[in-house]
Amino acid sequence: MSEDLDYEPAVVELDGEKFEIIDTVTLDGRNYSALTPYSEDDKLDSDEIEFIILEVIDDEEGDECTLKTIDDEELYTKVGDAFMEYFSEQFPDDEDE
Repeated sequence: MSEDLDYEPAVVELDGEKFEIIDTVTLDGRNYSALTPYSEDDKLDSDEIEFIILEVIDDEEGDECTLKTIDDEELYTKVGDAFMEYFSEQFPDDEDE
């Protein structure tokens, strides 16, 4: 691990398990976060990264938020596709070189 990086992962605990929030996207005016199981080991094989998607519901004061499952399969697929497009833009595939 490089000592130059001051990266602090955003970690949440759900049902007794820790998850790291990878990123958040906004789609149709709603926020969704992609989470992956948290590991203190910084060695991640990008081919094996799996994530779950949860909707972010802010409270009225904006101080806290709730993470909610997406029960609509069509919406889940739409949001998943948005994340995959975002990730492919952020992390281009090295195989094309």
